[in-house]
Amino acid sequence: MSAVPPDVTPAVSPAVLPDGRPNDWPDALADGLADGPAALPAARQARSGTLAAVAYGLGLLGALWLVAASCATPELGSRLYDQGQTDAALPLLEAAAANGSVAASYRLGLLLAAGEGTPQDNPRALELLSYAAGKNHRPSLLAPGDLTRSLLGDDAGAALFYEKAAQQGDMAAAGRLGVMRATGAGGPVDVDAALDLLGRAARAGDMHAATALGQLLLSLGAAGDPRGGSPDAAAQWFEAAGRAGDAEALTRLAELFATGQGRPVDLAQAARLRRQAADAGYAPAAYDLALMYLAGQGVSAYPLEAGRLFERAAEAGHVGAMLQLADLYFTGLGVFRDPGRAVALYDAAAEADDQAAGVACRLFAAGPEERRDAGRAVRFCAKAAAAGNAQAAMLLGLGMVRGRLPGDTAQGAALLSQAAWAGNPEAMYAMALLQLAGQGVSGNPAEAFRWAAAAAKAGLPEAKSLLAALSEEEFPSAANLAKAVDFYREAALAGDSEAGFALGSLLSKGLAGPPDFAEARKWYEQAALAGDARAQFNLGLMYLTGKGGPASDGEALRWMLEAAKRGDAHARCNVATLTLTGRGTPSDPREAFRWYRLAAGQGYAQAQAMLAGFYYEGRVAPRDFESALFWLTLASRTPGNDPLLLRAGRARAVLEKRLTPDQLERVAARLAAYKPAGFDPEAEKEVLAAIKFLPPSARGPGYPATTAQAGTTGAPPPTISAADPKALF
Repeated sequence: MSAVPPDVTPAVSPAVLPDGRPNDWPDALADGLADGPAALPAARQARSGTLAAVAYGLGLLGALWLVAASCATPELGSRLYDQGQTDAALPLLEAAAANGSVAASYRLGLLLAAGEGTPQDNPRALELLSYAAGKNHRPSLLAPGDLTRSLLGDDAGAALFYEKAAQQGDMAAAGRLGVMRATGAGGPVDVDAALDLLGRAARAGDMHAATALGQLLLSLGAAGDPRGGSPDAAAQWFEAAGRAGDAEALTRLAELFATGQGRPVDLAQAARLRRQAADAGYAPAAYDLALMYLAGQGVSAYPLEAGRLFERAAEAGHVGAMLQLADLYFTGLGVFRDPGRAVALYDAAAEADDQAAGVACRLFAAGPEERRDAGRAVRFCAKAAAAGNAQAAMLLGLGMVRGRLPGDTAQGAALLSQAAWAGNPEAMYAMALLQLAGQGVSGNPAEAFRWAAAAAKAGLPEAKSLLAALSEEEFPSAANLAKAVDFYREAALAGDSEAGFALGSLLSKGLAGPPDFAEARKWYEQAALAGDARAQFNLGLMYLTGKGGPASDGEALRWMLEAAKRGDAHARCNVATLTLTGRGTPSDPREAFRWYRLAAGQGYAQAQAMLAGFYYEGRVAPRDFESALFWLTLASRTPGNDPLLLRAGRARAVLEKRLTPDQLERVAARLAAYKPAGFDPEAEKEVLAAIKFLPPSARGPGYPATTAQAGTTGAPPPTISAADPKALF
């Protein structure tokens, strides 16, 4: 309990004074009274003098009783408060404070601020403490400063209280004021004043000031300010405060041991210090120590202990611990898997903190599919975006534009614009795409170019590719095509495989100057190695034709196979042809048939024509004229002057005349139901499994049986033209 303020005097004279001397005040008073009538003759005045003295004494005692009665309440209330009897002190303090007692106002203010023995009433506490402080009551100067900050948010007003208290030697106030001067709260930043105030308070034994001083010195040193000195000075202040029991100082010191600032790297010591601070109830230390147990740094990896520490810190309101613990509950690491508990922790963290809302936004809007939640994504992304989180605005806007989150394209575009103007490169890129598509915005290619340029300048590789594409396609001048080459090259060097492919295309086509096949092959190869199927196919063609380097059927087949495995129908048809003709590999009609079948199913006309030939001839697959007509019909629908497709059209016309109405009806039904297949590896496995086990000697229905054909395995194929090689079908 605080010491009794100096303006309080005892209500009753004690028999013994505070310094141990006997209280002889009654004797002195009697002596004084006896001296009053000394001028009169002692014998004549003995009786009357005695009576007068008694009367005078009784009158004086009555006056003193009245004074004591008027002063007993404030003094007694303060005394009871100091003895810890707050319940008994409270009504006496109320009465005394109402009469203007400074000491009672101070003590009553403390009780109301703490809610001790009475409901908490911070506004009235601030009023009472401010009154006492206004009477220059030194103990009252600190508390109203604290309340002015916490209750009113008035840093400038609080600084006035702290400054007055510091001038009177209150080191706790000096420490608080030092922190405010360092951070610019309640006034301009004044580092020199902060160092002076914190230094005085720290040297006087204020451990919180010592911790703040150490942190200020570290910050100055990190900024290159010579006033920060060496990290060792900060470490010494942390050590001093840590010895005094300051958990934050122990945590700061642990960080120095963990990073090697001012102290040699010693992760084990960092763990010990964090344990000490965590055991003292400091949540940030528990969080840091939990991370060490999770990673096995300075301690043996122990997810169970990490979970316990995260739980402890989360219960204390540590937002980072809530998020980490939520991840553990999602995965079941160190705790029993509990997705519901994980979501509840994310909710609590996001509601408590705007940055945590941004983390929750990313998880629920763009995290793993099983963790996405449209409702929570909208709620937390909106909260974070309102707090200025550009990425949250981008994710929310992008989700709306793509139809994954509630909201329309116009709302999404507005959010993306907000994020783009705030400097988010992904939002800039999205705005460029929206301008190109005219979705939710005016649809201005020039605006698209501007946003793409801004995103490219911010370092987004795909934006450089888009900028190059706009230079090439929307504004195709010689100068812009030259710029496109530069943009594509920058993006490709940054690892954008699409840019590498586009650069190879520009160089091979000679759109920005003379064709440079060697340079094109280099960029195609870089993109091909990164997995770009188009680049793999084009590189295969260059090996097949010998452009830009040596020809090699084997390399051509290798790269086209890579593209074919990624679903490129053109590459699949070429792989089939190379395999059929034995270029780069021994001839294998069965393997060729498989690749033709996959490409034909994707709608590639040349593959459809070649597949029809297999069915027509009965090679690899059973002879099946219905299937032959089906694939010939699909192939002949593709316009153009491709000789293979023209021959397919003529063969279709002949074959249609040979089939029965029932067969033609079945073919028509198949054609009506046909839709080109997308790239689906699992579905394609079933197709290939069905093909590779067909007996080579099997024969299908072919033409309808006639008397002349009875007993034969199939009809001879119709003659199209002597000039048409049979191998086409």
